[in-house]
Amino acid sequence: MRRFMHRTNSSDDADPMNASERTVFFKKAKPEQNQMVYEPLSEEEAQQVKDTSDLLSKELPDSLQKFTDPKESDEQLKHIENQIEYEKRSHTKLKQNIKSKSESLKKSRTLLNQTQKQLDKALSSEIQTFESNKLEMIGEMSSKMAHDIRNPLTVLQSQIDLMRLKQEKNEDQILSNSLTRMEDAISHITNQINDILGFIKKPSIDISSCDLSQVVQKSIDEVRCPPEVTINFEPTPCKTECDVIKIRGIITNIVQNGVQAMGSSGEITISLEKVGEGVKIEIKDSGPGIPEENLEKIFEPMFTTKSTGTGLGLASCKQILEMHKGTISVKNNPTTFTITLP
Repeated sequence: MRRFMHRTNSSDDADPMNASERTVFFKKAKPEQNQMVYEPLSEEEAQQVKDTSDLLSKELPDSLQKFTDPKESDEQLKHIENQIEYEKRSHTKLKQNIKSKSESLKKSRTLLNQTQKQLDKALSSEIQTFESNKLEMIGEMSSKMAHDIRNPLTVLQSQIDLMRLKQEKNEDQILSNSLTRMEDAISHITNQINDILGFIKKPSIDISSCDLSQVVQKSIDEVRCPPEVTINFEPTPCKTECDVIKIRGIITNIVQNGVQAMGSSGEITISLEKVGEGVKIEIKDSGPGIPEENLEKIFEPMFTTKSTGTGLGLASCKQILEMHKGTISVKNNPTTFTITLP
């Protein structure tokens, strides 16, 4: 390999990479007697060296040219190391600040949730107190009205009973039909009064042991059905403890609602089974179903889709079942009411 050396005709501090045209190049000759002898480069070789030097000067970025000086390069590297160390310390401090802020935010969020729960509880308590006071006042008024209404209803029912005795053989069909309609009207008014009083005055329950299948059967017997409406129920002994009168009233209410929803014809199926340590009653009807937007509202007080309803029947059912530590729910396809008792 041929090595190139050069010297210039200018001062010693001239840049060899930017040698002027007056630079004289030499090429190394064979050494003689341990001495280095250099021969001048040819014009072609000198031009190649110059082109290479110019290319490096042109391609080398200004930001890297300062690293060509070893001393300056060391200083620059040291400066970069200091910058890296500073950035590391800043990053560590920033992470600590973020962690501290995150923990503080987490504590604040926990405190806010606790405060929100306390406010919700206090607000719920205030609303319940207000509703209780309002219902108590309404209850007192309703009790007086119910007493005033029941007296004439009792008189009417007594007169109807006397007329029934005279119509034992149903000789006058028109009169018999009129008596039936009057009895239905009296029963309807009485049920509405009982719904209102039963909801406003928190009922008490009388728990006793019973066979729930017999309670269901008695509830079915109390329902008035059109000839084309069928109620299916297979009694299966099922011992439990409940308020017999109240549970019977609940089942009667739901079955009667199903009959009204189906109209003149349809089918109601009632099933009873043990589930774990409790019992479950399902009441299904073949009616058109409950509108989806009303499914979650039907157990709310005062909500009704009937023109003559009070909207308190199912609300009272839910209230009584909750006093039993039980539940009531409803779903469509088909319309199914599910009652659970412990």
